[in-house]
Amino acid sequence: MELFKKGDKIGKYTVNSFIKKGASAESYTVYGGDDMLYFCKVFNISDMKPSMLFEGKEVFEIVFSKELSAERNENIIHYIDNGGFKKGDKDYHYLVTEFYQGQLLDESVEKEGVFDVEDASQITLCVLSGLKYMHSKALLHNDIHPSNIMLKELEDGMLQPTIIDLGHVSYMVMGRPNFLVGDLAPFFRAPETYRGIYTPKSDVFSVGALLYYLIFGKAPWETDLTDCGGKMELIRDKVKEARKNPLVLEAEGLELPDFMKEILKKALSLTVAKRFVSADVFFNALMEKLSPEQDEGAAEAPTDESERVMNNLEAALKNALTPQSTQAIPFKKGSGSGFDQVAGRDELKEQLRKEVIFALQHPDKAQQYQLPKINGILLYGPPGCGKSLVMESFAEELGFNYTILKAADFGHIYQQGVLDNLQRIFDAASIKAPFMLGIDEIEYLIPVTGNEGVTKESVAMLNLMNGCAEKGILLVATSNQPDMVDPFLLRPGCIDRVFLVSQPDFEARKDIFRKHLSNRPCEEIDYDELANLSEDFVAGDITETVNEAAMTAAYMDVPISQKILVDVLRYKNPTYSTKTKIGFNK
Repeated sequence: MELFKKGDKIGKYTVNSFIKKGASAESYTVYGGDDMLYFCKVFNISDMKPSMLFEGKEVFEIVFSKELSAERNENIIHYIDNGGFKKGDKDYHYLVTEFYQGQLLDESVEKEGVFDVEDASQITLCVLSGLKYMHSKALLHNDIHPSNIMLKELEDGMLQPTIIDLGHVSYMVMGRPNFLVGDLAPFFRAPETYRGIYTPKSDVFSVGALLYYLIFGKAPWETDLTDCGGKMELIRDKVKEARKNPLVLEAEGLELPDFMKEILKKALSLTVAKRFVSADVFFNALMEKLSPEQDEGAAEAPTDESERVMNNLEAALKNALTPQSTQAIPFKKGSGSGFDQVAGRDELKEQLRKEVIFALQHPDKAQQYQLPKINGILLYGPPGCGKSLVMESFAEELGFNYTILKAADFGHIYQQGVLDNLQRIFDAASIKAPFMLGIDEIEYLIPVTGNEGVTKESVAMLNLMNGCAEKGILLVATSNQPDMVDPFLLRPGCIDRVFLVSQPDFEARKDIFRKHLSNRPCEEIDYDELANLSEDFVAGDITETVNEAAMTAAYMDVPISQKILVDVLRYKNPTYSTKTKIGFNK
């Protein structure tokens, strides 16, 4: 029996009608003091587990509704108010949102039949627009299906799709979800969600299932579940069994365009890696097929969206990343021969050529041999070992457009505005793709917080970094302290490869000595001997050695000699020794 009857008060709101009762909440329509009709959800928090409450205190749905109201997105239900009260010996919280006149998608299909491909695509684009915004806030919906989408009636009589139920919204889940799963729509759930894994790609699957439903009038791989008796294990097994069959993309009287077949196959891929990497990529793929081709004269005219992103490119790469700085941040085109400028390090250069550069420079071979796409790499090693030099030479060798940014110039992702700046940088890079985005000393940007669990900021950063390869972006980062980088982001699909940049080898040490001595008064120098005596030295150690030798020579008013250099080397110890493993934890 419902808690409230018509005319009862919920805070300052007057109950108009009861809608439904769920596992932990009841829904009503209510009137506000302005005589406007609203939707109200009442939660019995006394019966909810602490894990289902934000910080054990507030209902997640209320927290997320408020967070999503920071910017008004027309495709997500709008937060109005919330509060709490006590009834008997139980505590309740309530959430008030806008009430929309219109029709649920499933009701529309049942009454009026399926949508044609164009209308189904337009509805899907609106849902993806809402999800893009939600994902930008590091939030997942987890429950996209037809009865959660309202065709909201606008003043001009048009219908606008709006996501109306936020009851399963969460941060990324890689284990036990903090929301009830028993009421999730079985055929709209991605396969990995049955294992407790919820990511942006699982939302993508659900939207693909929604698009399929709009066209065919049923969910993909839909089968009868009445004999399961509502038991989750039986439902899961039956859904899994049904999905062993090929995806049906034909129906009597329906000839689906080839582009739509390909989009449905990709969105509904049971293999996560083959799915659209994000709602944004899904949106763009669908939009590209729906947009009429431009004539030759208009081919170069940018759309509003591309013009916006190009403006972001100029703003992001020509201006400072923080309000305090005015330093210009240029981007340029790699020469294709950057490794020729780096002496030694032959093993590392060959490793980078084989594991990263080859597939990027030869996409036809990569496709033929089905080589995995590289999303991001990390170059790590002790300070002064030449990571920045290796990254720059790598960028030149790759031959893409590139920019290299200091993480310290950003601040870190837990500071206000940093993630927004990063979003603009990534958007800009995608326009100039193929693009290498270098971030020096990434531990300053995404540090370990010391808190247990995954933060919403690290999830937001993952969403930015995840799927870079699909947008033509390669992320290259360096770190002096890889153990201080948030481990949540050191994973396949985000940072795929990790390379140790150790102390300069023999040839590299010779080259560093040669460069530092080239414009100073010197006698004849034996660079081989200097390289032998400076084993384990990083570039900074060699710089100090040359500077000390130069001071001695200047004081004596003589050219820098081999003897002076050797004397300095004999008493100088390397900062980081590979023999003692002191100073840097590999």
